[in-house]
Amino acid sequence: MNRNSPSAWYLVGAILCLGFFLPQPASAARKVLRVRLDGPIAEAPSPEKKLIAIFTGEEPRTLYEWLETIDRAARDREIAGIALIIEEPVMSFAQAEELSRALKAFRASGKPVYCYLDYANNLTYLLACAADHITLAETSELAITGLAASLSFYKGLLDKIGVQADLMRCGAYKSAVEPFTRTEPSKEFAENVNWLLDGLFERWLLLLAEGRKLGLDQIRAAVDQAPLSAQKALQMKLVDEVSSFADFKQRIRKEFGREVEVIKKVKKEDELELDFKSDPFAIFQLFSKFVEKAELPTRPGVGIVYIEGGIALGKNDEGFFGTIAGSSTIRAAFEKARREDKVKAIVIRVDSPGGSALASDIMWKAARRCGAEKPVIVSMGGVAGSGGYYVSIPGDVIFAEESTLTGSIGVLGGKLIWKNLMEDKLGITTTQFQRGEHALLLSPDRPWTDAERQWMQKYIEAVYEQFKGRVLESRGDRLKGDIESLAGGRVYTGRQAVERGLVDRIGGLRDAIAYAAEKAGLGSDYEVYTYPEPKDFFEQLFAQLLGQEQEDEFEITASGIDRDPLCRALMPLVRQFDRQRAGAILRDLHNLLILQREHVGCFMPASLQLR
Repeated sequence: MNRNSPSAWYLVGAILCLGFFLPQPASAARKVLRVRLDGPIAEAPSPEKKLIAIFTGEEPRTLYEWLETIDRAARDREIAGIALIIEEPVMSFAQAEELSRALKAFRASGKPVYCYLDYANNLTYLLACAADHITLAETSELAITGLAASLSFYKGLLDKIGVQADLMRCGAYKSAVEPFTRTEPSKEFAENVNWLLDGLFERWLLLLAEGRKLGLDQIRAAVDQAPLSAQKALQMKLVDEVSSFADFKQRIRKEFGREVEVIKKVKKEDELELDFKSDPFAIFQLFSKFVEKAELPTRPGVGIVYIEGGIALGKNDEGFFGTIAGSSTIRAAFEKARREDKVKAIVIRVDSPGGSALASDIMWKAARRCGAEKPVIVSMGGVAGSGGYYVSIPGDVIFAEESTLTGSIGVLGGKLIWKNLMEDKLGITTTQFQRGEHALLLSPDRPWTDAERQWMQKYIEAVYEQFKGRVLESRGDRLKGDIESLAGGRVYTGRQAVERGLVDRIGGLRDAIAYAAEKAGLGSDYEVYTYPEPKDFFEQLFAQLLGQEQEDEFEITASGIDRDPLCRALMPLVRQFDRQRAGAILRDLHNLLILQREHVGCFMPASLQLR
């Protein structure tokens, strides 16, 4: 076209006029994602909670779902920011670190985060510091009083009721036996706890200082003065505003516009939106979606195997002691991930203080078998110590947060002796008969003989040597130092573990997944599969109607430890304690029952409560 010809300019003018009269597309309303953190932030998905969320429209509860939600929001052009409401989330230091990193990545995309707190403690404030702007309730306080560790000891109680804990350990720092054999920590136990607190405290201060763009000395001084009133926190620039929740909502509208739409979830591309309140037939849409999903081809991806909670023989369970990682369930999960062609790499997500030595070794072998065929990467959560470290070492690369508690390479064993309780307190006497040299080895009615004690010590030492051998076999030349100087029950933060070659990199779950995808050559477009697979309502229903067999035809079902009569007898008493202490007592009891049943264990002291 000749630009100088009159006809060309007439054509351009006609196009412009036509464009003026044509209907223009309405500009998309700005959206803000409301992220409300309250209650437990789980690691592995729960089928029951997943079903409830479908019907109630609740927000996700697992760490990975939260991370994915924030990441999708960062990439969604319609979403302009996040309104972060922090209530009472139950999370570990490591989970708070990874969520903070996700929020900072969201901000790096050019979108702001506004946070509201009714009340703030150490971890909730750490998370709030990842926001651009923090609003604290007017009459509230900032309870950033510093980190503390609490230790509970039960020897005095056992003495009162006439029970003797005859326990042995390998490693001076393997302190999980001390709550039952002492009334205060040993020099080594206290040394290790102080060392952990030093590392965690400095990391916590640094995250607060970086988030608020303040000096470390300013943050340290604020902590030493806490709890701080809301006004004092404002004066010290620890928060940006002190006002009501109604004012916070007004701020969101002021920053993003009066017509801003506040949404509660970010829809996935293939997600079906259901409205059970207004559409009584939505359940049939859900059923149709389930059938359709079962027929769709599957894309290559990364499988996540979750090992969460205390480690025990048998199936996964959620009982009196919280979440239990069962060896037969986890072994079956590894086998399915290994066999499925769609799974090109595996990430093991470990959040466990350990437990059964035998169950830990079963999981170690299953993970090694996977590693012989596919890349296996490990992501450590809040704790991956003792048995939790045992099941982590098969990883080609291990990721941990700086605040992760790990290591604790050591073994312990023993039994409880009830003789004095039965005879002196209750008047119950027992006469025993035996055939076989060790028939009464684990009898609760008498202490060991010298010969039995010697045999038991050798047995525990053999398991300890096996544990160290597994570490050497799995990590070998990556260790920085002699295995004896690294083991002995010593517990490390993630940063300390990296410095000693026990862990490879600092990073979270998403870092581990991205690395696994890279190792498998998956590029940036891939699926993430979860193992053990959380079956939804319809899957469970159809399995029962069709009489489908278990995925592992040789699956073992061990009797649940939480069905033990002693547990049931003590439960009403334990529930009278405060929530945190009750949880520690139950986990300690769980560990004792493992020893009573299996003679030996690989676990960290559950009574060590960091907060």
